[in-house]
Amino acid sequence: MKKFLWLLLLVLFAGFIFFNSSLPAETSYKASGLLAQWLDSPMPVDRLEARLRKLAHFVEFAVLAMIMVNTFISWRVSNRVASGYILFLGLAVAVADEYIQLSVPGRTAQVTDIVLDFCGVFIIWLCREIWLWSKK
Repeated sequence: MKKFLWLLLLVLFAGFIFFNSSLPAETSYKASGLLAQWLDSPMPVDRLEARLRKLAHFVEFAVLAMIMVNTFISWRVSNRVASGYILFLGLAVAVADEYIQLSVPGRTAQVTDIVLDFCGVFIIWLCREIWLWSKK
C-alpha cells in the first residue's frame, strides 16, 4: 500500500510542477514578487524576485527527486536501475516543464531552467549515492 502512496505522490507532485508552468507570467511574477517584498532584502525587488524564481526551480526538482527515490525504494527497484530512472525522469519532467511554458502567455522556455531543474535532481541523486557508498 505504501508503494502506491509514493507513486501517487510522485504523479501529484509532477502535476503540481506542470500546473505552476501553466500559470501566466503575470500570475507567476506576482507570487514571487510578494515573497520578495515579504523578505525585505536590501537587494532590489526585481533582482530578488528573479533569484527566487530560479531557486524555486531547483527546490521543486530536488523535492521531485526525493519523492522518486522513495518511490523506487518502496517498489524495491535496484539502485542501479533506480538511478537511471531518477536521472532520466528528472530530465524528462524538466524538458516537459519548459515545453509547457512555450504555450503560456508571457512565458518562455529556457535551456538554463532545464539545467537548473536537472541540477536539483542530480544533487539529491548524488547525495543518495554518497550515502549508500558510505554505508558499505
